[in-house]
Amino acid sequence: MTSTATTTQAVELPVGTWAVDPLHSSVGFEVKHLGISTFRGGFGEFEGTITIGDGGLEGVEGTIEVGSIDIADEQLGGHLRSPDFFDVEAHPQARFTSTAVEREGEGRYRLRGDLSLRGVTNPIELEVTVEGTGVDGAGGERIALGATGELDRTAYGISWNSRLANGAATVSEKVRLVLAAEAVRSE
Repeated sequence: MTSTATTTQAVELPVGTWAVDPLHSSVGFEVKHLGISTFRGGFGEFEGTITIGDGGLEGVEGTIEVGSIDIADEQLGGHLRSPDFFDVEAHPQARFTSTAVEREGEGRYRLRGDLSLRGVTNPIELEVTVEGTGVDGAGGERIALGATGELDRTAYGISWNSRLANGAATVSEKVRLVLAAEAVRSE
């Protein structure tokens, strides 16, 4: 019988400023639907900047074009763009700006920042994991980070809901953010 050992090697993030590559990145969310399943969605248009210093991750900034919500059903997409949810006509962008970063271990960080959505700004925490570094086919340096966090959508004025006969909410107030960023060196 042969055993295979898996080892994890630390990934050093190269110092610099990195521009998020939207083609190879994703900004998604997950929310409980009917209290029994997880509904997933995302946004197709976003941009971001990641700053890496000698000590690792130093900061992240980004914007999302909220009207680019990517949902398979156009009727639902229209409802999510309406004032019941994102109100994209009045608030076309969401913005994140980091305020603090703590290293939590090898390749892991706690990123604190302010998320502005629907004209409301609240603090949020993201758990960030370094996925890797590499060089693309054209010789460009790249880094990859994954991040997750949770927010209460009602804190941003997104309070639409209905109750089922059993009292369960149609849509949970808690929303899980799921982000994957591949970025190319910009400085």
